[in-house]
Amino acid sequence: MQQTSPGIRAVAFDFGGVLAHFIEESTLCHMADAAGVASEAFSAALWEHRADYDRGALDAGAYWGAVLDGCGSVEPREATAEALLELDSIGWSRINPATLRWARALKQHGYRTLIISNMAAPTYDMVIRDQLWMKHFEYVIISGWIGINKPDPGIFRRATSDLGLKPSEVLFVDDTPRNVAGARAAGLHALGFTDPDSLAAELAEQFPAVPIAGLVCRW
Repeated sequence: MQQTSPGIRAVAFDFGGVLAHFIEESTLCHMADAAGVASEAFSAALWEHRADYDRGALDAGAYWGAVLDGCGSVEPREATAEALLELDSIGWSRINPATLRWARALKQHGYRTLIISNMAAPTYDMVIRDQLWMKHFEYVIISGWIGINKPDPGIFRRATSDLGLKPSEVLFVDDTPRNVAGARAAGLHALGFTDPDSLAAELAEQFPAVPIAGLVCRW
Protein backbone atom coordinates (compact mmCIF):
# COMPACT_ATOMS: atom_id res chain seq x y z
CA MET A 1 0.00 0.00 0.00
CA GLN A 2 1.42 3.37 -1.01
CA GLN A 3 1.99 5.87 1.78
CA THR A 4 2.01 9.63 1.67
CA SER A 5 5.52 11.03 2.01
CA PRO A 6 5.82 12.19 5.66
CA GLY A 7 7.47 15.57 5.13
CA ILE A 8 10.98 14.39 4.35
CA ARG A 9 13.37 17.36 4.18
CA ALA A 10 16.73 15.57 4.29
CA VAL A 11 18.25 12.28 3.16
CA ALA A 12 21.15 10.76 5.10
CA PHE A 13 23.51 8.26 3.50
CA ASP A 14 25.63 5.56 5.03
CA PHE A 15 29.05 5.56 3.37
CA GLY A 16 30.47 2.04 3.01
CA GLY A 17 27.87 -0.18 1.36
CA VAL A 18 25.64 2.67 0.14
CA LEU A 19 27.48 5.73 -1.11
CA ALA A 20 30.59 3.64 -1.73
CA HIS A 21 30.88 -0.04 -2.53
CA PHE A 22 31.93 -2.36 0.27
CA ILE A 23 35.61 -3.27 0.36
CA GLU A 24 36.30 -6.16 -2.04
CA GLU A 25 37.73 -9.55 -1.20
CA SER A 26 40.52 -8.89 -3.69
CA THR A 27 41.62 -5.85 -1.67
CA LEU A 28 41.50 -7.85 1.55
CA CYS A 29 43.64 -10.49 -0.17
CA HIS A 30 46.28 -7.88 -0.99
CA MET A 31 46.16 -6.61 2.58
CA ALA A 32 46.66 -10.13 3.91
CA ASP A 33 49.56 -10.58 1.51
CA ALA A 34 51.16 -7.37 2.79
CA ALA A 35 50.83 -8.76 6.32
CA GLY A 36 52.28 -12.09 5.21
CA VAL A 37 49.35 -14.18 6.46
CA ALA A 38 46.37 -16.11 5.10
CA SER A 39 43.31 -14.08 4.08
CA GLU A 40 41.03 -15.77 6.62
CA ALA A 41 43.28 -14.94 9.57
CA PHE A 42 43.78 -11.37 8.38
CA SER A 43 40.08 -10.68 7.81
CA ALA A 44 39.16 -12.03 11.24
CA ALA A 45 41.68 -9.71 12.92
CA LEU A 46 40.65 -6.75 10.75
CA TRP A 47 36.99 -6.90 11.77
CA GLU A 48 37.61 -7.89 15.39
CA HIS A 49 38.97 -4.44 16.23
CA ARG A 50 37.21 -2.34 13.59
CA ALA A 51 34.40 -0.99 15.77
CA ASP A 52 36.92 0.39 18.28
CA TYR A 53 38.91 1.99 15.46
CA ASP A 54 35.80 3.49 13.87
CA ARG A 55 34.66 5.15 17.11
CA GLY A 56 38.11 6.54 17.85
CA ALA A 57 38.99 4.27 20.77
CA LEU A 58 42.09 3.16 18.84
CA ASP A 59 44.26 5.43 16.72
CA ALA A 60 45.60 4.18 13.40
CA GLY A 61 48.87 2.88 14.84
CA ALA A 62 47.17 1.00 17.66
CA TYR A 63 44.51 -0.44 15.36
CA TRP A 64 46.83 -1.76 12.68
CA GLY A 65 49.18 -3.03 15.38
CA ALA A 66 46.30 -4.97 16.93
CA VAL A 67 45.34 -6.35 13.52
CA LEU A 68 48.89 -7.50 12.84
CA ASP A 69 49.21 -9.05 16.29
CA GLY A 70 45.81 -10.71 15.95
CA CYS A 71 46.57 -12.36 12.62
CA GLY A 72 50.04 -13.49 13.69
CA SER A 73 51.99 -11.32 11.27
CA VAL A 74 55.75 -11.08 11.73
CA GLU A 75 56.20 -8.29 9.18
CA PRO A 76 57.81 -4.98 10.30
CA ARG A 77 55.09 -3.10 12.15
CA GLU A 78 55.50 0.52 11.04
CA ALA A 79 55.98 -0.09 7.31
CA THR A 80 53.29 -2.77 7.17
CA ALA A 81 50.79 -0.63 9.07
CA GLU A 82 51.37 2.21 6.61
CA ALA A 83 50.81 -0.13 3.65
CA LEU A 84 47.62 -1.50 5.21
CA LEU A 85 46.26 1.99 5.86
CA GLU A 86 46.80 2.86 2.20
CA LEU A 87 45.19 -0.35 0.91
CA ASP A 88 42.27 0.01 3.31
CA SER A 89 41.62 3.54 2.06
CA ILE A 90 41.76 2.37 -1.55
CA GLY A 91 39.30 -0.39 -0.72
CA TRP A 92 36.67 2.04 0.58
CA SER A 93 37.12 4.56 -2.25
CA ARG A 94 34.93 2.91 -4.91
CA ILE A 95 32.02 5.35 -5.07
CA ASN A 96 28.66 3.99 -6.23
CA PRO A 97 27.67 6.20 -9.20
CA ALA A 98 23.95 5.53 -8.70
CA THR A 99 23.73 6.70 -5.10
CA LEU A 100 26.03 9.64 -5.78
CA ARG A 101 23.86 10.74 -8.72
CA TRP A 102 20.82 10.39 -6.49
CA ALA A 103 22.41 12.62 -3.85
CA ARG A 104 23.13 15.22 -6.52
CA ALA A 105 19.53 15.08 -7.75
CA LEU A 106 18.14 15.33 -4.23
CA LYS A 107 20.15 18.47 -3.57
CA GLN A 108 18.95 19.98 -6.85
CA HIS A 109 15.37 19.31 -5.70
CA GLY A 110 15.95 21.19 -2.46
CA TYR A 111 16.60 18.28 -0.11
CA ARG A 112 19.35 18.52 2.48
CA THR A 113 21.89 15.72 2.07
CA LEU A 114 24.24 14.29 4.67
CA ILE A 115 26.48 11.34 5.48
CA ILE A 116 26.27 9.38 8.74
CA SER A 117 29.01 6.78 8.86
CA ASN A 118 30.91 4.45 11.14
CA MET A 119 34.35 5.60 10.09
CA ALA A 120 37.70 6.30 11.70
CA ALA A 121 39.07 9.82 11.33
CA PRO A 122 42.12 8.64 9.31
CA THR A 123 39.79 6.93 6.84
CA TYR A 124 37.78 10.12 6.43
CA ASP A 125 40.95 12.11 5.82
CA MET A 126 42.16 9.72 3.11
CA VAL A 127 38.87 8.73 1.45
CA ILE A 128 36.36 11.57 1.77
CA ARG A 129 37.68 14.94 2.91
CA ASP A 130 38.99 16.49 -0.31
CA GLN A 131 36.80 14.73 -2.86
CA LEU A 132 35.04 16.81 -5.51
CA TRP A 133 31.78 14.94 -4.94
CA MET A 134 31.62 16.20 -1.35
CA LYS A 135 29.98 19.37 -2.69
CA HIS A 136 26.76 17.36 -2.95
CA PHE A 137 26.61 16.92 0.84
CA GLU A 138 25.83 19.64 3.35
CA TYR A 139 26.96 17.75 6.43
CA VAL A 140 29.04 14.74 7.47
CA ILE A 141 29.22 13.05 10.84
CA ILE A 142 31.47 10.06 11.49
CA SER A 143 31.74 7.91 14.57
CA GLY A 144 35.44 8.64 14.88
CA TRP A 145 34.73 12.30 15.67
CA ILE A 146 32.16 11.78 18.42
CA GLY A 147 32.96 8.34 19.86
CA ILE A 148 29.57 6.85 18.98
CA ASN A 149 29.04 4.07 16.44
CA LYS A 150 25.82 3.24 14.67
CA PRO A 151 23.43 1.69 15.60
CA ASP A 152 23.52 3.79 18.79
CA PRO A 153 20.68 6.29 18.37
CA GLY A 154 22.99 8.99 19.75
CA ILE A 155 24.80 9.48 16.45
CA PHE A 156 21.51 10.07 14.66
CA ARG A 157 20.27 12.47 17.32
CA ARG A 158 23.53 14.40 17.07
CA ALA A 159 23.14 14.74 13.30
CA THR A 160 19.55 15.97 13.43
CA SER A 161 20.35 18.35 16.28
CA ASP A 162 23.33 19.83 14.43
CA LEU A 163 21.15 20.49 11.38
CA GLY A 164 18.13 21.77 13.29
CA LEU A 165 15.93 19.03 11.88
CA LYS A 166 13.25 16.92 13.49
CA PRO A 167 14.16 13.22 13.28
CA SER A 168 10.90 12.62 11.42
CA GLU A 169 12.11 14.95 8.65
CA VAL A 170 15.09 12.72 7.80
CA LEU A 171 15.24 9.57 5.69
CA PHE A 172 18.30 7.42 6.37
CA VAL A 173 19.63 4.73 4.02
CA ASP A 174 22.01 2.00 5.23
CA ASP A 175 22.98 -1.48 4.08
CA THR A 176 23.11 -2.91 7.63
CA PRO A 177 19.78 -3.88 9.25
CA ARG A 178 20.89 -3.02 12.80
CA ASN A 179 21.80 0.50 11.69
CA VAL A 180 18.41 0.90 10.04
CA ALA A 181 16.84 -0.18 13.34
CA GLY A 182 19.03 2.29 15.26
CA ALA A 183 17.92 5.16 13.03
CA ARG A 184 14.28 4.24 13.51
CA ALA A 185 14.82 4.07 17.28
CA ALA A 186 16.06 7.67 17.08
CA GLY A 187 12.88 8.70 15.25
CA LEU A 188 14.22 8.83 11.69
CA HIS A 189 12.64 7.13 8.72
CA ALA A 190 15.01 4.49 7.40
CA LEU A 191 15.36 2.07 4.51
CA GLY A 192 17.74 -0.81 3.99
CA PHE A 193 19.95 -0.76 0.91
CA THR A 194 20.85 -3.72 -1.27
CA ASP A 195 20.97 -2.20 -4.74
CA PRO A 196 19.76 0.96 -6.52
CA ASP A 197 16.81 -0.70 -8.29
CA SER A 198 15.39 -2.11 -5.05
CA LEU A 199 15.83 1.21 -3.26
CA ALA A 200 14.07 3.06 -6.08
CA ALA A 201 11.14 0.64 -5.81
CA GLU A 202 10.89 1.08 -2.03
CA LEU A 203 11.05 4.85 -2.34
CA ALA A 204 8.28 4.86 -4.93
CA GLU A 205 6.10 2.76 -2.61
CA GLN A 206 6.83 4.31 0.78
CA PHE A 207 8.02 7.86 0.02
CA PRO A 208 6.57 8.76 -3.39
CA ALA A 209 7.33 12.48 -3.03
CA VAL A 210 11.07 11.81 -2.73
CA PRO A 211 12.64 11.91 -6.21
CA ILE A 212 14.49 8.83 -7.45
CA ALA A 213 16.32 10.49 -10.34
CA GLY A 214 19.83 9.13 -10.77
CA LEU A 215 19.27 5.85 -8.96
CA VAL A 216 18.33 3.94 -12.11
CA CYS A 217 19.75 4.45 -15.59
CA ARG A 218 17.04 5.45 -18.07
CA TRP A 219 18.63 3.93 -21.17
